[in-house]
Amino acid sequence: MSAQAGLAAILEPLTPSQRDAALAEGRVLVLAGAGTGKTKTLTAGVATRIRARGMLPARILCVTFTNKAAAEMRERITGALGEGQAPTWLGTFHGLGARQLRAEPEVAHLRSGFDIRDADDSLAIIRRIMKGLPEHEVPVPEDGKRCDARQIRKMAERIGHMKDELVRSEEAWSWVAALLARRRAAHKWADEEGWNFAVRLYGLYQATLREQNAADFGDLLMWPTLALLNDKSYRRRWSERFTAVLADEFQDVNHGQMLWLKLMSEHSGELFCVGDDSQSIYSWRGAKISFIRNFQKTFPGATLVKLEENFRSTGRILAAANAVIAFDEGRIPKTLYTKRDAGELIEVVDYGSGEAEAHGIAAEMGCRAADGVAWRDMAIIYRQNRLSRALEEALLHARIPYEIIGDVGFYHRAVVKDALALLVLSGCPESRQSDEAFRRVANLPKRGLGAKGLGEIEREALARGLSLFDAVEHTALPAKVKASLTEFCQAVRLIGMDAELRLCERIELLVDKTGYKSMLRELGTDEAEDALGNLNELVTLSEGFVRTQDLLEHAALATSGPKETGGDRVQLMTMHRAKGLEFGHVFLPGWEEAVFPGMGERNYEEERRLAYVALTRAMYRATITWAGFRHGMRSDRCGFVDEIPLEHRHAGWLRKAQQGEVTGQGLSPSWQRARAQMDALGLGF
Repeated sequence: MSAQAGLAAILEPLTPSQRDAALAEGRVLVLAGAGTGKTKTLTAGVATRIRARGMLPARILCVTFTNKAAAEMRERITGALGEGQAPTWLGTFHGLGARQLRAEPEVAHLRSGFDIRDADDSLAIIRRIMKGLPEHEVPVPEDGKRCDARQIRKMAERIGHMKDELVRSEEAWSWVAALLARRRAAHKWADEEGWNFAVRLYGLYQATLREQNAADFGDLLMWPTLALLNDKSYRRRWSERFTAVLADEFQDVNHGQMLWLKLMSEHSGELFCVGDDSQSIYSWRGAKISFIRNFQKTFPGATLVKLEENFRSTGRILAAANAVIAFDEGRIPKTLYTKRDAGELIEVVDYGSGEAEAHGIAAEMGCRAADGVAWRDMAIIYRQNRLSRALEEALLHARIPYEIIGDVGFYHRAVVKDALALLVLSGCPESRQSDEAFRRVANLPKRGLGAKGLGEIEREALARGLSLFDAVEHTALPAKVKASLTEFCQAVRLIGMDAELRLCERIELLVDKTGYKSMLRELGTDEAEDALGNLNELVTLSEGFVRTQDLLEHAALATSGPKETGGDRVQLMTMHRAKGLEFGHVFLPGWEEAVFPGMGERNYEEERRLAYVALTRAMYRATITWAGFRHGMRSDRCGFVDEIPLEHRHAGWLRKAQQGEVTGQGLSPSWQRARAQMDALGLGF
């Protein structure tokens, strides 16, 4: 295929606006409304740079927020251009930052072969540091107790926030002082004691990471970005490496990510960003909507292309969403439209209680299933996780199959982390880099090693300059404990020394010879059976890796792990989880003021954007429900509902009047027929 023919094949399926965006040069912001073909346009942007402008795939940097999005992007580009044509620097911010840091680890005061600590590892380190401090030096939190899980998470969040803001531990005191001063000036409460403790903890935490030759997620982007900012030679070296930088979901970038993108594209002047300020819903984790809204001020002369033709939803759904988001005065103006028909009105149904609402939704789902709608085409999307309880009970009662999106990812499951810790330990038992792994698995199964014994090993290791693993041999411990730990260490060391073992074989031997697998078998519980299944899955997955480091890095960076698909099930999720997804029929419960937008210090305009995101998940039908009484509180209907024009909404269910209100008593003939059909499918009550 000639270059011209290949380019035509890429551009031909695009709309005029998508084509303009893909062909635009220099600094470009593509304002891609919900359902307007964002991924297709970004893919075309990469493909045209390679096919039309002759850029080498190895010199294109393309960044996304999730591994899933990166994999989809790679697959689409390969499909359009052929094998080997996808950018080699295509991945997540964390993944690409890790790769950059691997090339020059000294900018983070690290050595080659450093480990990456995931969120759970970071919490474990912070917990250990906090519990090692004198009790009076740890502040009592506003809610909870010293060193409880909530306080530890809060400290981890604050350290992570400082890293996102590119604040090094030695600069944290002045940065926090300025933060607290701003809060006081605005007459806002600030946890001064907690923030000052977080600064001290940051220094101790960072020292621990350096001792272990490890980096956490925040380090992966902070250190390369600081080097780009402060070292002209480093900036020139990396900036000249790329002829174009492309970024997905630009509305979600934080301070560090924005600066990284800006500096990495400095030499080429080619920065192609795709996003939608109306879908900016992550300020609570550091995203700054000002970056997308001020793009043309930051980069004078930048091109703005708007994608407004929606390919997902009906006209009335878009009319409702447009009406709600129109009240966001700071947004970049755009109006979604579709060539599809108007479709059904937005249903707005009120209930006396949350329980009645949940049963009403379940009943309507049953009717739609009887009409031929697949369960997987229906979703319940809510603002708060706590709303799921009543909904789950109603679905269980109605025997409607469902799954909650957002379960613990595969690589974050305890059994998988335990097996990977054994793998780390076998690879470098003599290095302090393995200490976290030793702490995690040395007493699995129980070997009598308690906090006191571990403390003795840690003291011996510190005195002799050894790893915890090697310090076992020199530590005075009770005879049974010493014998059990020695046997454990010998097994791990022997397996680690066998260079002939494949990675999958090494994992299998480690969980077998250390007694870990036997421990699970002896438990005999359903959870233990699931854990054994996860171990087997890890062994299978590891067959695709040659080096331990590659598997560990993949596990640390994975945002979600492989798991069985739910099949034909109703999907339940929060509004934040729903972003990027679409369903034929969407039910939106809890649209009352006390829940959504809610009380307190919530960002009202961000709540409005959540309403926009939630509505635009629906392809054919959108239903809003609310309850006058929930969780012991009375509430009024959410004000966003009143912003939907009357001609596009309907009070109550659209189902024909003769079908009646579906309740637990006096079921209508239509519902009885639906229930009979569900019974025939084995899904009845």
